[in-house]
Amino acid sequence: MNNPRKPNRFAAKRKRMQALGQLAPRFGIAIGPQFPMGSDYSVVLPFRRSPVVILISGVFLAIFALPLLSVVGGVTGQLEDNLFSLVAFLFGLFWALGWSVGVFILAAVFLAVTFGRETLAVKDSELILRIGFPMFGFGARYSPALIRNFRRQQPDEVTGTGWRGEHLAFDYAGDTIGFGSAIGGAQAQQMLDRLEQLFPQSNDPLPQLPKVEIAPVGKEKAEIQHATLDPFAQEESIRWHSMSSLALIAANLFPLFGILFLDWEIGEIMLLFWAESAVIGFYNLLKMAQLASWAILFYGPFFVGHYGGFMVGHLLFIYAFFGDNLAEGADISISELVADMLRLAPALLGFFLSHGISYFTNFRGRHEYIGRNVGAQMGQPYKRIIIMHITIIFGGFLVMLLETALPALLLLIVLKLSADLRAHLKEHGNPTQP
Repeated sequence: MNNPRKPNRFAAKRKRMQALGQLAPRFGIAIGPQFPMGSDYSVVLPFRRSPVVILISGVFLAIFALPLLSVVGGVTGQLEDNLFSLVAFLFGLFWALGWSVGVFILAAVFLAVTFGRETLAVKDSELILRIGFPMFGFGARYSPALIRNFRRQQPDEVTGTGWRGEHLAFDYAGDTIGFGSAIGGAQAQQMLDRLEQLFPQSNDPLPQLPKVEIAPVGKEKAEIQHATLDPFAQEESIRWHSMSSLALIAANLFPLFGILFLDWEIGEIMLLFWAESAVIGFYNLLKMAQLASWAILFYGPFFVGHYGGFMVGHLLFIYAFFGDNLAEGADISISELVADMLRLAPALLGFFLSHGISYFTNFRGRHEYIGRNVGAQMGQPYKRIIIMHITIIFGGFLVMLLETALPALLLLIVLKLSADLRAHLKEHGNPTQP
């Protein structure tokens, strides 16, 4: 017997709110005074504190903070002038950056349950609820058009309001929004009377909202919205002769100049393609920032930490297998690494411009961000980079085996260009392969 999967309550709520369009709650972080200037009404709400919750959150914070402090103490030691010391330093630094996101969240929770407060304000007919501190808060703004039924509410463990005790609530487009904690008696009634004065329509029936179909996610959703939002929607999909594709081809052919005129060998080529991965990560961070808005404060450090650790490990791999072409001795100094990167700077600039053209003409210009999820975008560069580097590592070993520098290096460039162009066309929705 097949049991239908129970829908995720939070996912369903998120879709309902997204369907409201401009009437959806606007979430954000407020730094500075938590009550907007000229508010029609503002109040610090009672905030119930639990010693058990404070103790548990403090213990979790200590458990997660100790490894971070240990690693930070290790990486701040003396950095020796060799590649392996640099790799260890950078790997520890990136690990600490990624781990710090979890520590920061736990610290915020601990401070909120220990010293935090909840505020309510009304300005320009919007209701603003925030949880935070006197100069910092996180919360949402609610449109008066959908606010209904202010009331006192009993705690409910099932819906997660048990910690509040008796509190206040209102309905918003079919969802219950609770605020305050341990509010009862005259104080609760006084606040309800004031809110009903500020929102006189709160006791009226909810207006009939236009029926909104939840758009499909992913590629189908992007195609639907491209038809109305994208001025390039009627153009063909990205092909090999599109501007971003031609820029990518030109950037991939630039190493030929180094091979033919600057005596580049396999080591320089592999290091250049490694550095291109950093360029891809940089533009992916910009894409995440557009998708996540203020949440990039959390997603960004985690991505940089994880992706940076991946890059550092890859650098060690490159020097381990192809380092003989880059340095005379096994112990490569940091100055040698810097000199290698400076020699590759013009070619690396070509890759930076190529991926920049793709970012501005495709992701932003063609509105490819529509329908994308920041979590999925965070993992986007890994698949492309892994396929690309499997190709060039295979080609690199082929160069070393053939021992005929120029023909083998040309073959490596062709292999890498083919893998990169195919990945580019696939990423930007080309239905056919060149």
